Amino acid sequence: MHSCHFPKDAQMLFCIGAQKAGTTWLFHLLRQSKHIHFSKSKELHYFDVIHGKAKQLHDARVHAIQILASKLSTNIGSHNDTHLDSLIETAKLLKIYSNDDGHHHGYISYLLQRYACQDVIADITPAYAILDREIFAEMGRIGCAKFIFIMRDPVDRMWSQIRMAVGSQNPEPKMFQHNCEARARHLIITNRLFKIERANYRRTINELESVIPKDRIKYIFYENLFLEGTVFDICKFIGIPTLSAQFEIRRNEGIPALLPEDVQLEFRRALHPQYTFAYEKFGAAIPPSWNK
Repeated sequence: MHSCHFPKDAQMLFCIGAQKAGTTWLFHLLRQSKHIHFSKSKELHYFDVIHGKAKQLHDARVHAIQILASKLSTNIGSHNDTHLDSLIETAKLLKIYSNDDGHHHGYISYLLQRYACQDVIADITPAYAILDREIFAEMGRIGCAKFIFIMRDPVDRMWSQIRMAVGSQNPEPKMFQHNCEARARHLIITNRLFKIERANYRRTINELESVIPKDRIKYIFYENLFLEGTVFDICKFIGIPTLSAQFEIRRNEGIPALLPEDVQLEFRRALHPQYTFAYEKFGAAIPPSWNK
């Protein structure tokens, strides 16, 4: 399908969320449905890049193309095929930013590659949670979009994010616990916990609800995500037949590390406004484990 106009009979779905809150698991679940169309790339990072929230991702894609191009051989033969396939796909992804005229034609054109008249077209980019109401309004006008927003206990989520960041640096196993604690204490000392946008559920929800009708927003708690009832509710919200989930399979599970009590207390203090907001808004729906 080559049209860059969003199909009239399709529903757009955005899944946004805090880092380390189960969006990858949800992506793999929803990808089982024959009623949902996904683009080849999992996280498109379109709206955050074009609105100046994540230019480093645009730059990283340009850099990836330059590296792939540098690996091409001048010899004739099939040995360039793998690099060329990656180069072509990355170039297509990069092109979504290059021809925007206010109607997001480049983005929609990329979304619709291999589209086969499914009922739902999905973009699962958790980082969209940092966007502002004007951008959410733009997104909402594409296919009368629905939004799923996943939240996780703020302290647990923060500690999981730290473990992921430290683990990505491949530290010595015996240094992992120490490095996690050091990173956490640095965040506390520098007061950066207050400034982490992906941790600010209150801001995301207020911005989203100011421009998107509440019946087009589904809130999910990570702690309840791996339950049949939650999967049923998600599928009902999207408007697809209920999917069968493999709850025993977790995605991107972090390396375990013990959260020191003093760090936990400082995290809880810094993130207290998020807990207060969540309890005021969701009340008894908040998972009991949040109140520990």
